[in-house]
Amino acid sequence: MHSYYSEAMKDKLFKNLPHNAEDYVLLNSGGQLTKGYKPDTVLQKENEYIIMECDTGTSRKGYLGAMLKAAKFLVKERNGILILVIKEKPNTTVKQIAEHLREYLTWLKPLTNLRVVCLIETTKYCPDKIPLKLLSSEFEKYAITIKAEN
Repeated sequence: MHSYYSEAMKDKLFKNLPHNAEDYVLLNSGGQLTKGYKPDTVLQKENEYIIMECDTGTSRKGYLGAMLKAAKFLVKERNGILILVIKEKPNTTVKQIAEHLREYLTWLKPLTNLRVVCLIETTKYCPDKIPLKLLSSEFEKYAITIKAEN
């Protein structure tokens, strides 16, 4: 089976996909969300945000950085989740990255309203040019979700 996104998803391509979630509107696609912070895509429903980053490189530090920036943004009245869309490589699987981020998410818990990070492989998120509906049962079937532990 040849997927539409067999190579790393290009930044512009990702930003132009019709990302959607129930009752959320597209707030931003690559623009500045707050000073110094330009996530790939942001959806919003009042004070709830879905922040998306695609393929921030193979380094685990890149994914950790994306999580830190989302955590810093999601404070006070802002709540939300982070979705990382990842092109797996032999030494960087979605599962490995999830395990790497889990302890940091718990550590960040007192400082942020970021409580959930979802990680999904690019070809599972966008199997045929149309991305899965975010947070849908199909999305949740393919994503690995980590939550801040007490």
